[in-house]
Amino acid sequence: MVKSANEAIDHIHSLSRFGKKAGLSNITLMLERLGNPQKGQRFVHVAGTNGKGSVSNMIKNILANHGYKVGYYTSPYIEFFSERICINNEMISDSDLVNYTNRVMDVCDGINPIEFEFITAMAFLYFKEQKCDITVLEVGLGGRFDATNIIDTPLLNVITPIGIDHTAILGDTLDKIAFEKAGTIKENSTVVISPDMSSECVGVIEEKCKNTSSKLIIPKGKAKNVCYSLPCTTFEYENEKYELSLLGTYQVGNAVCAIEAAKALSVKLSLTESDIKAGLKSSFWKCRFERFDTMPEIVLDGAHNSHGIKALMESIEAYYPGKKRVFLFSMLGEKDWRESVSLISEHTDSVILTTVPSFRETPADELICEFKELGLRCEYYQNPEIAFEKSKEKAGRDGVLFAFGSLYLAGYLRKYAKDSE
Repeated sequence: MVKSANEAIDHIHSLSRFGKKAGLSNITLMLERLGNPQKGQRFVHVAGTNGKGSVSNMIKNILANHGYKVGYYTSPYIEFFSERICINNEMISDSDLVNYTNRVMDVCDGINPIEFEFITAMAFLYFKEQKCDITVLEVGLGGRFDATNIIDTPLLNVITPIGIDHTAILGDTLDKIAFEKAGTIKENSTVVISPDMSSECVGVIEEKCKNTSSKLIIPKGKAKNVCYSLPCTTFEYENEKYELSLLGTYQVGNAVCAIEAAKALSVKLSLTESDIKAGLKSSFWKCRFERFDTMPEIVLDGAHNSHGIKALMESIEAYYPGKKRVFLFSMLGEKDWRESVSLISEHTDSVILTTVPSFRETPADELICEFKELGLRCEYYQNPEIAFEKSKEKAGRDGVLFAFGSLYLAGYLRKYAKDSE
């Protein structure tokens, strides 16, 4: 039994992050012992490689702006573990974290759940007992065998852009990864996909929808009159004007996906156009092109694979053309870092490398060699805080410091960025 929030978090983190592939057997047994709290709840199930956190956040805010009590399950956390389990914008309390950790621990006899399975069971029980009207449920990894996929047919499936990531688990081609993501689609589902989905992935999802008698909604129109400015982005879609607080060129496609999701939900829920506009305007997501108005200006972004880093580079060109840039970068070892380094090299001539606060970081000497081969000036500081200070010095008062490559890195640096304001 744990007695404090810190003890609860320590116990959860003591569990294996990736265990043997057990399919859904662990989460099935755990939830049965808890009385199947996921049954009878209404869900929006969000899968995808990049953007699923942002889209989930927008949908949550759209629903909350109408007055719904919205459960919100997301990962990973940025600063506080309790960010993973929220109702509207309120994190689970320390006392509830202790309570639900102990209750899930009590049903784990003979089961060796991985960390994500344990937290998912906690979340289902918490949202059930807090009587949420609807829960936005973000897939952790993949989809088909993800613990969140234990639910029955949700109110809505959403699939955000799919890219190459977690290849050792999900496969090394887009169609293989799309197959895993599409595994969240059940019989008679309604499915909304991102307007930025590749045709290869669309084909896989279409086939899954056909086999499950599901309705597929593909956004037909495109955002128009997009204005990338600070502190917000504005655009038009289907003859309506929207203001988006989340910065980044990639967020416009995410917003279109969220708009279409809200329209699909409005068939079953009471949502209005004003709810959609208010939800997009109020959406905030840490470390997604998050800007700090300092000298130098600081932008933190969680881009952690080549798909996300390509989108980040496009955003940098859109919001900061001609500005002096310093990139503070590191990446986890299993990511497609060589392709990412190549993308980075086209947008700056000054890179500072550091170590991700994780045991899975890419070896620094390999990163340094890769950057040097591309002709970039490169410095390395093992301590992320020292690297951050050196990066600020190099950017100067009029430059911009961009820190990215891992959500672990961006989250770690966020407290230092806030202290700089």
